Parts: sequence; structure tokens; C-alpha cells
Amino acid sequence: MRRTPTSGAASMACPRRSQARPSNSGCSPLAWPRADPSPATAPSTALSSPEPTDMSTDLPTDTQAVRQHYEAHITDVEALLQAIDKALDAQGAPATAQSLAALDQFHAGGLPMTEELARRAAPQPGDQVLDAGSGLGGPSRYLAAQWQAQVTGVDLSAAYVAVAQRLADRTGLASRVRYIEASITALPFPDAHFDLVWTQHVVMNVADRAALYREFRRVLKPGGRLAFFDPAAADGQPELHLPVPWASTAGSSHLLTLVQTREALAGAGFADLGIDDMTETVGTMLARQLTAGAPPAGPHLSMILGPAMAVTVRNFARNLQEGRVRLLMGVAEAR
Repeated sequence: MRRTPTSGAASMACPRRSQARPSNSGCSPLAWPRADPSPATAPSTALSSPEPTDMSTDLPTDTQAVRQHYEAHITDVEALLQAIDKALDAQGAPATAQSLAALDQFHAGGLPMTEELARRAAPQPGDQVLDAGSGLGGPSRYLAAQWQAQVTGVDLSAAYVAVAQRLADRTGLASRVRYIEASITALPFPDAHFDLVWTQHVVMNVADRAALYREFRRVLKPGGRLAFFDPAAADGQPELHLPVPWASTAGSSHLLTLVQTREALAGAGFADLGIDDMTETVGTMLARQLTAGAPPAGPHLSMILGPAMAVTVRNFARNLQEGRVRLLMGVAEAR
């Protein structure tokens, strides 16, 4: 039975404080909870999973290139967290899915596309969810807060993992979300571990999509679901205007067409439950954002992408407008 998300995510966030209140709280705007490297950081046994191995070596060359692309976004974790809190204070808002969305929903369409994908995937309370390529953790925290899922986020970037975990602490969701540094192509989890694998704007960085989908199938329980929202190649696979948000060079961008995506899913053991083209919807949203000028108040992606954001987003919009890139949203079931 499908269910709708619960309301009240804001009630789980730490309250904003006046300067007159004591500063020893973990919710202090300038005193972010410190990440504890011990296993005790996962307070719920429902989140327990094997820890990843050291990723400093033995990564394929293309995987290292992808990690370097994203690691370049965050050079100082503490400085970024301070900037986020300063922006929240200026906005007069607590740290919630809504107030952080312009920063941590790092994909086309932002929070509305996360909400739409969640509606289609319909996770149940307590479901074990893998957010594959979790980035700053916006979607995983949304799933934990609004759908009561137990979420494990996996990302190549140690800096992204650190920021995501601290934001989970900051929003009061650390008991339902945790983040680990690992490659989505070699997941450190046993077979049939998750009810849902979730991925948004990640798989286009992986050259062997068939192998990736097989890895997703491996960690899914029979009948589990893969929910995805990804850029795809147009028929004929025209060249892209580069750089784009996910790649600076053509060698790091691996788009499949809709037909190729369906073939890769079927070959990995998935039944297609429906794939829709969201290009027009998201293209309209993106065009509005580009004409709006300055970013909205509060935390925003420009905090990590800097001046390069304008170029990559314009190129992305141009690729959409010229039909070089499509945006596909779908759900597939593990057979």
C-alpha cells in the first residue's frame, strides 16, 4: 500500500537560539556536533552494517578522477559548516530539509524531484535504504524525516561524507541516517541487505552501468526497489557542452539512452516498473532559476561550487534545451 510522507520535519531540527542562551548545546549555530569516528556514532542497531575498507588506494583510475572532481568542491569542512550556519541565521531558519534544500539537494529539480521520486518509490517506515552517491545527504535526510526510513548514505568523497553526517546531527536525524565513504561499484554490504536503493544524478559517472546495476541488485532484497533520477543520453548520443555539474571532461560522463538503460536494468535482474522523461518539467524549472539572477537566501550550492557553478549550470541548461541530455526518473524491482 502506498503511503504519504509525514509532516513535521522541522520539529526534529535543533531550534535556532538567541545569543543569550547557553552555548554548550550541540545545536549552537557556531558549535557543530563533532563527528565521532567510533562505531558508536550509529546509535541505532538498525543502521549497523559492515564498515568500508580504506579507500586511499586500489581505486580504479576513472573512480579516482570522479572522487577528485567532487573533492575539489570542499577544501575546508569546518569553514563550510560555519558558512551554512551563518546563512541559516541570516535567513532566520532552523536546519531542515526545506532550509537546506538549495544546498544539499545536489541534482536538477532539487527538493521537488526528490519528493516526486520518493512518492514513486514509496518506502515503508523502518525500511533499510541505501542512498548510493549520497553527496551532502539532502535526499537521505528527507527520506528519514518524512518517510521514517533507516538510511545509509555512501559517497566517494570523505569531505562530502563528513558534511553530510554533521548535517544529520544538526537536523536531529543521526539515529536514522549515517554516511560512509565507499564506492557504489563495490558496496561493503552483504547480499539482500536493503529494501530500497536510491540514486539521483550519480550513475552517469560510472562507465560500466551494467556492473553497477548488478551491484545494486546484489544488495537489494528480492522484491526490493531501485529508485533513480538520472541524466541520460539523447538518441544518437550527441556530444555535450562541457563542463557540466557532474563532469569537466567527456571521459568522466557516461550517459546511456533510455533503451540502453532499460537493457542494463533487465540484464541485472530488474523489472521495469516505469520510467518517465522529466526533461521538460525540470528544464522549465532550471530556466526560471537562471533568469532569477541571484541565488535565494540561505545555504546554496554556490557555497561549494563557487564561480564554476554559473558555467556548469548554463551548459547543463543548454544541453537540455538542445536535446543533448534527457532526464529520466524511474523505479525498478529486484526480481
